[in-house]
Amino acid sequence: MPTASIPAVRAALAKRLPPHVKRALLRALHGEFPRRRADVAPVAGSSRPFDARVEQADALVTVRSTLAGAGIEFVELPRLSAFRPVLAVRRSAGADVLAALTGGLEQAAGWTVRAEDEHGATLRWNSAMRDPDSVARVLCRRAVTAPNGRTLTTSDLEIAVELWDELMHGAANDDGAAYPAGTLRRRQIRRDTLIEHLDPDTWRGAVDEGGAKLTLPAAHIRSVTEPIDLVYTWVDGADPEWREAMTAARDGVSAAAGVERSALADSRFTSRDELRYSLRSVEYYASWFRQIFLVTAGQIPDWLDTDHPRITVVDHRDIFTDPDVLPVFNSHAIESQLHHIDGLAERYVYLNDDVFFMRPTDPELFFEGNGMARFFPSIVPLDHRPAAPGDLPVMSAAKRGRDHLIDRHGRTVTHRFKHTPHPQVRTVLEEMEAEAPHMFSQVAASRFRHPDDYSIASSLHHHEAYVRGRAVPGELSYQFIDLAYPDRGVRLDRAARRTDLDILCLNESTIDPGDADTIADEVAQFLDHRFPVASTFETDAVAHGAQNHD
Repeated sequence: MPTASIPAVRAALAKRLPPHVKRALLRALHGEFPRRRADVAPVAGSSRPFDARVEQADALVTVRSTLAGAGIEFVELPRLSAFRPVLAVRRSAGADVLAALTGGLEQAAGWTVRAEDEHGATLRWNSAMRDPDSVARVLCRRAVTAPNGRTLTTSDLEIAVELWDELMHGAANDDGAAYPAGTLRRRQIRRDTLIEHLDPDTWRGAVDEGGAKLTLPAAHIRSVTEPIDLVYTWVDGADPEWREAMTAARDGVSAAAGVERSALADSRFTSRDELRYSLRSVEYYASWFRQIFLVTAGQIPDWLDTDHPRITVVDHRDIFTDPDVLPVFNSHAIESQLHHIDGLAERYVYLNDDVFFMRPTDPELFFEGNGMARFFPSIVPLDHRPAAPGDLPVMSAAKRGRDHLIDRHGRTVTHRFKHTPHPQVRTVLEEMEAEAPHMFSQVAASRFRHPDDYSIASSLHHHEAYVRGRAVPGELSYQFIDLAYPDRGVRLDRAARRTDLDILCLNESTIDPGDADTIADEVAQFLDHRFPVASTFETDAVAHGAQNHD
């Protein structure tokens, strides 16, 4: 009998293990029990609000100072992203660079330094010191660690010190001309390369006159230069006054009204304090926004600093064209009115409080430099059948959106969208509303999710913007965790370990009431461990800044 492969055995075993046993084994394997994390010491600065951009700027100053203190000339290159700065040095200075970074950073708290060859392979440090010519670049990273042992910085925050070849006698370039003698040329052409060589005059001018930093003559054509706002919708489902109004409205919905059962489920309005942690994730990894607008039914989280200059609470009554339809308990209805927010930027990102940024991002993840929005299609096809009784509200809304596109533009769609932040172009929505006012008023007046709804902001906007030449498909690294899954604990642990995620969504439509407390505890543990440092949006930062439920 052939021997089973290790992956097959592992998969078979995983199917048989109860979720809590599988989670315990994986935690032991990855060293995730409290006693294993207790040895990780916080570094300086971990008690202040965490902002990846601030940390990156501080780390860059340290690396620049270390090189300058050792008498090593360098030029900081222009870049598209706010992260992964690159400092170019002469290859002949390789030994001095390695010695300076070893002495200045390697022994400092939180710093790691590693060398790579021109193929991107990591070199043993002793080998690199013996043969500096084999080193193409040195990557320096300062790990900022929260009091609970969670490291908040990622490889995106590394600073690259690259060793460039010096062409003493000139050499032919790809255009058939010759480089001036003394030109420095990059050894690795990477995806983010904007400049592949520096002639002697440019190098000397940057070193002597520009603070060793080379800048482009104008903003790069792919850079987003316009302000970008964030818009959250939020409800406190435990608020007695709101709950009384919702329950009364729900009790008044008859079976004949066509409202699907899941639209009335309590889990749709459950709050697990996700907004607090979603805002932390914004401050950690998306601090490029101009303003946050928090849209609520007259509710304000008791921990929110309403005096914060970059957050504005907006009541439903301030944005609904017809306030008489309020109160509504339907996200489709609320989303249809967001573009009415006073002072809202032309381009904004709409997101729910169950969405979290997981690593440093730039606005270019959501918008093109020419102003076009990006949208993120799912690989899951949309059911090709017409909307029918029994469809989930999100599915019937997607199908009605498909019908709308066929009727209005003679185009069809075949796929759904990921549950991510949704980039929006305000004037596209204004044009849509002017052309189809009845659709917007109908959705706005839909008190609970209904089969006749349209998903305007999180679906139809993207298709309409694309047809109008105002949006294009985009890509991001994303994970969706359905909290109704029995193995949600394992999935949460895996998500906490991943360093390649841009966005994580924690969501459920209906759950077993008997699992509610367990789910709440598991989500709280995950959020407190992954986002442990309080943001500046919180009034009780001291109370919540260093919690650790593990």
